[in-house]
Amino acid sequence: MKFLFALLLSLGLSATALAKGLSSHRSPDENYETARNRHFFFQTFNFPFPDSPKADTTTRYVSAERAKKPLKSLDIKEIPDVGSYSDLENEFFYVRDTRFLTTQDRNFPRRLTWMYPDDGCYARAEIAKYELENHHFPAPKKVFVFGNLSAPSSNSPTGSVQWWYHVAVTYRVGPEVYVFDPSLEPQRPLKLAEWNKLVGGENAHVQYSVCDHETYDPSGDCYHPTPLSRDEAYYEQKSFLQYEWDRIVELKRNPEQELGNNPPWLK
Repeated sequence: MKFLFALLLSLGLSATALAKGLSSHRSPDENYETARNRHFFFQTFNFPFPDSPKADTTTRYVSAERAKKPLKSLDIKEIPDVGSYSDLENEFFYVRDTRFLTTQDRNFPRRLTWMYPDDGCYARAEIAKYELENHHFPAPKKVFVFGNLSAPSSNSPTGSVQWWYHVAVTYRVGPEVYVFDPSLEPQRPLKLAEWNKLVGGENAHVQYSVCDHETYDPSGDCYHPTPLSRDEAYYEQKSFLQYEWDRIVELKRNPEQELGNNPPWLK
């Protein structure tokens, strides 16, 4: 195991590369294919490679990545229509602000890791899905975007983050699709066109898939996924808490305040 961690570090990967979910991180000098193949390679230490012939011939498996298509080709009718923007906005604030995650310090529960945008989107989306359903809101869909993604962020030392994919939960109000992604825009739900612009979709060839609410990451079945257990989902999200804390320190800000009762978006 020590050798494996050393190998990960030599390749610029964190220990989260050993997590069940596929890391979304893309180095600035990598393209989509290189980053994608690198992360799939490390997933095969513990999990079957999702594009293997065996996976395709024994099931009706279609991975979230394989289901991708241009934005204009998405069928938005499958995204749940919640009817009211006011209700949608209230649930967005609930997911953004609630400190769902217990820690060793029982007096300091944590929110989802919105202020560590570099990685972990799959874990944030999974917990958001759980908590929205627990709050008696309809189960969302998950929207994945793939490509040479780059998004501006005040929570990055360089001012931007790069991914080969990104995922968030999504709903509809009538014909308008909205995305819950406080890691990019903490003030409100984003219209899908706005989300596309923020992740660099206007400057790069990106593709999308809209998948079942149980689809965890790009290797998961888009239409008939096997659910991740609640304990596994929370464990995955908690693995990013220290990264978020360290990032706030790196940016010379106060993690006790920002990760506690005074996040930047409430100022």
